[in-house]
Amino acid sequence: MSTSPITQIKDKYKIKNWQAYNKSLCQRGSLTLWLDESIMEEWDHLSRKKKEVGEQTYSDSIIQCCLLLKINYRLRLRQSTGFMASLFLLMGKSHLAVRDYTTLCRRQKNLPVEIQNRLESGENLEIAIDSTGLKVYGEGEWKVRKHGWSKHRTWRKLHVCIDLVSQEILSVELTGNEEDDASVGSKMLEGKTGHIHSFHGDGAYDKFGFREVLGSGIEQIIPPPKNAVIQKAKSKKPLPNYLIQRNRAVEYINKHGSKSWKEENGYHRRSLNEVVMFRYKTIFGGELDARTLKNQKTEVKLKCLTLNKFIGIGMPDAYKVS
Repeated sequence: MSTSPITQIKDKYKIKNWQAYNKSLCQRGSLTLWLDESIMEEWDHLSRKKKEVGEQTYSDSIIQCCLLLKINYRLRLRQSTGFMASLFLLMGKSHLAVRDYTTLCRRQKNLPVEIQNRLESGENLEIAIDSTGLKVYGEGEWKVRKHGWSKHRTWRKLHVCIDLVSQEILSVELTGNEEDDASVGSKMLEGKTGHIHSFHGDGAYDKFGFREVLGSGIEQIIPPPKNAVIQKAKSKKPLPNYLIQRNRAVEYINKHGSKSWKEENGYHRRSLNEVVMFRYKTIFGGELDARTLKNQKTEVKLKCLTLNKFIGIGMPDAYKVS
């Protein structure tokens, strides 16, 4: 009798808009995606302008443009300055000044990067938050397995909030391993819940403090644990809406089971967050280039901004085939 495990057959998908999607994939490598006309005009103006003592020469938008090119073409800081200089030479704009790599590194630390402002823009959003690990430095898995470790590997946690409809990244946070998902999620959504319709998250977000931050007007699709109990009102105060929602989930799961609750509430839509993280690691890898936490936070924001740019260019429209 065979004891080999039964392999589950994966669903197969076909892309409807292959021609348009293929064109968008080609467009991702275009320089014009990052060097638009307004940036070039600003750069030209600054290069001709007489510098005053103590004045910051390069604007945040120019520094961001340089760092986006560095990230998208997999360059180091020194290589990125050489890349920009040679690019301007080929464009016939050799008079445009390219700042040295030390300035890029220093300015990256406090560079303001806005990924999206849709959490505050008055939309009826369906969102999800999840986290994944990113390697900072250390030895590879094979070396550790074969010869043991000589220095510890260091990791960061990337927390990503997405729009489940468009799969756009709305907000990101980079933390150490010591911070739990619910507390970071509370920081990400604090004061920004006014236009959220529903939240999807795994059991790590089943914390009363986080549910309270979401408030009463948001549908909370968060699975309670197996040992969850019905919460009762204390004294004469009515039970908050977020606890009423949780009690309903506990009652339904006790009666019909966890699987039925997940199917009934569309819980599995939160897996789209894992798709976004897979896309992030496929394009940029699972490691961080920067060494300081502040620079790493800017790095992941720029990478997420790039992913949103790619989504804006075009996404596949796929359907399941039997």
